[in-house]
Amino acid sequence: MTLYSQDNAQWVGIKSVGCYLPDQVMTSHDMAQLSAIPPSVFADKIGIVQKPIAGADEHPSQMGVKAAVEAIEKAGLTPSEIDLIAYCGAGDYDYRFWSPAAKIQSEIGASGAFAFEVRNFCNSGNLGIHICRNMLLADASYRYALVVCSDKLSHLLNYSDPACLSTFIMADGAAAVVLEKGGKTSRILAYHGMTDGSLADFLKISAGGTRVPYDAERCSHLLNVDNPEELERIFSELYLKNYQLVVKTSLEKSGYGLDDVHLLLTNQVKKTLAQQILKALGMKENQTLSTLSEFGHLGPVDTLLGLAKSLELGKIAPGNIVVLASSAAGFSWAALTLQWLE
Repeated sequence: MTLYSQDNAQWVGIKSVGCYLPDQVMTSHDMAQLSAIPPSVFADKIGIVQKPIAGADEHPSQMGVKAAVEAIEKAGLTPSEIDLIAYCGAGDYDYRFWSPAAKIQSEIGASGAFAFEVRNFCNSGNLGIHICRNMLLADASYRYALVVCSDKLSHLLNYSDPACLSTFIMADGAAAVVLEKGGKTSRILAYHGMTDGSLADFLKISAGGTRVPYDAERCSHLLNVDNPEELERIFSELYLKNYQLVVKTSLEKSGYGLDDVHLLLTNQVKKTLAQQILKALGMKENQTLSTLSEFGHLGPVDTLLGLAKSLELGKIAPGNIVVLASSAAGFSWAALTLQWLE
């Protein structure tokens, strides 16, 4: 496989990855007690043993700052060198009408950076990287971007409603990547995303928007799954098809195919569904990294955490094609294809 060289046209790649996970954890036994669902369902059927939970005084922007600082330090940069900051979350911000991106910019001292939010639920990180890549390439004065994914999803969960079982894997944490234009670490080759808006109303929090102002007596402020049986039926027909579509299309745009993929890093889903994704794409278990058992589902953080852990474990070598793939509420699917250079 041919490596891209510095002689080629300018590109953007991921230079470094930083992560932050809260120390407090919730175990499968804890979730079983809260939901009156047997522990074996969580540990054996879903595949989760524990997940990180943010403390009452830990909030998304604060976790994002910690991940961002680690990513910047690993990149060997100073915050003043960052040109763009994209905050990419799936759940609530610290406040309803507020900019977590601006707060992170201030907290890390990146005073010269333009900061903004990207929201596409669990695809937010992939989309944020794609947007920042394009912005870096479009502006000759930009060189570095910081993409921060941070979420406190645990406080959205209603363990008393068995219809919401699929959401109980949600947890808390943050990850950040520094993107560099013309760097030597990696190259972002292609992105592809798609949405099926007919599924939009199946997963939502009804209270707090303009349709239903927040009122605990009238409507729940917790995550709700409408008609889980119907959603499961639709998913059985569409989910794997759309997952395959975005992965294959992203690879085609990059000039590669499934046989070229060294590592596929996905958002974390229940064990059986993760196995079905690999089977549908003709990949083996050693071509991915599952973090669900220990870290749960962290929204858009998942793929970046998987990337960070894969790098730590030495699972990525020069020339490797790596795909970050995700599915999201809405419902959307997206895949980002990268090639590692060193």
